[in-house]
Amino acid sequence: MKRLKDLLSRDEILEDYMVNWDEEITGISDHSQSVKKGYIFVARRGTKLNGKEFIPEAIKRGAKLIIQEDSIDLDLYAPQIRLKDFKETLGKLLSRFYDHPQNSITLVGITGTNGKTSSTFFIKALSSALGVKSGYIGSIYYDVGEVLPSRETTPSSFVLFPFLKKAKDLGIKLVALEVSSHALDQDRIFGLNFSACGFTNLSRDHLDYHGDMESYFQAKKKLFTKYLKEDGVAIISFETEYGRRLFKELKTSRPALRLISVNDDFFRVALIRRTPFLELTMEIAGKTYNVKTRLVGDFQAKNLGVALGVLYALGFPVDDLVKALPNLTNPPGRLELVGEKDGAYVFVDYAHTPDALRSALESLAPLQRNRLIVLFGCGGNRDAGKRPLMGKVAEELSDLIILTSDNPRFEDPKMIIEDIKKGLTGIKPCYVWVDREEAIKSALEMLRAGDVLLIAGKGHEDYQEVQGKRIPFSDREVVKRLLSEIKG
Repeated sequence: MKRLKDLLSRDEILEDYMVNWDEEITGISDHSQSVKKGYIFVARRGTKLNGKEFIPEAIKRGAKLIIQEDSIDLDLYAPQIRLKDFKETLGKLLSRFYDHPQNSITLVGITGTNGKTSSTFFIKALSSALGVKSGYIGSIYYDVGEVLPSRETTPSSFVLFPFLKKAKDLGIKLVALEVSSHALDQDRIFGLNFSACGFTNLSRDHLDYHGDMESYFQAKKKLFTKYLKEDGVAIISFETEYGRRLFKELKTSRPALRLISVNDDFFRVALIRRTPFLELTMEIAGKTYNVKTRLVGDFQAKNLGVALGVLYALGFPVDDLVKALPNLTNPPGRLELVGEKDGAYVFVDYAHTPDALRSALESLAPLQRNRLIVLFGCGGNRDAGKRPLMGKVAEELSDLIILTSDNPRFEDPKMIIEDIKKGLTGIKPCYVWVDREEAIKSALEMLRAGDVLLIAGKGHEDYQEVQGKRIPFSDREVVKRLLSEIKG
């Protein structure tokens, strides 16, 4: 609880109405349903809704002050404030209310089309293994002392600051965050400053939102131009040309910034063999290491390169990091081996872009002694242009294709499947089961010795989004249950 006069200074205010500066503030929220007595309600403009619409509900729930992004409403009999610099001042307000938690924690942000989850998960796991109490916030869950379900890859600052305050109080010293292009484009992480930021790669995704690849790249770039500390470090993978471009542009625009390239000649992690776990060789700052891991998937070598680059940049001893690698595992739902049947492997992966699907299939191909089978769909109300591209990748790299529903949202799943089929030529067998559980059951029943089945698209998710509702559904749990029933 803090007094309003300790949270905002008069020179940060554009205009105010009926304000009691001695008012005691108990919380801050931009979500009216979470407002409690003594709260500040921030009526900000969203992509679809305007917070002004929810001011009456916030007041009814006990809001003591309304911060307006739009003009003050004189007909609204309630204390109101307009800020001079809305997002920048909100960041300062949240930081003050939660006792500047980011000053006591090393914040690491990872962005990119693919690999954010794995790289961030590896950073948390390795730093913890080396004795640094660490947290993780991303798409699989939020872990800052306790594990909570993830509602979105990158929550807004209204959610992040309470998490960071809790992390600080628990003695957590490092928090790794996945940072999405949506969060960056919408400046949802205002008030945060990162000590280290990593870039994995960039390929086609979210063009339904960004429109084109250039806008998508510029959104990702904001993590390094707007949210990385002056004395911070950028760790950039040269896995794609976009990484090389970002490195070059930052070298020009932020010459004082420390830059480290990974997945290139200076810092490289490469595959030696699969057993199916990866045995890797690492070249780090002139030294070479060979290590056996419990990781699955060739692409994890590149994701590990980003994670090791971040920890190296933050001063973790390389020899200690190498010693911790044999115990490192894939994140949940990232090329996760979830079952076996009669000598066939069943993997679940989050791959939902053409490049991610290609990487997953290429990683599993060496494990097959018979057929490589892929089961997937595409999300509704998202970039429809990638659907035939994913079909093309599936036909090119697998022996048998099963198309099904993913998260159809408000689209007809049958029409989504028809879009995917536009990328098929018919040279490979293709089956369609719209119901995802029925598709998985059919795939498991057709497995033969030496087959490898990849169930792609949802990974760790434990729901399907259908007509605005999240219906409980987990590929991992469904596979385990169905295999148990089949074997029984």
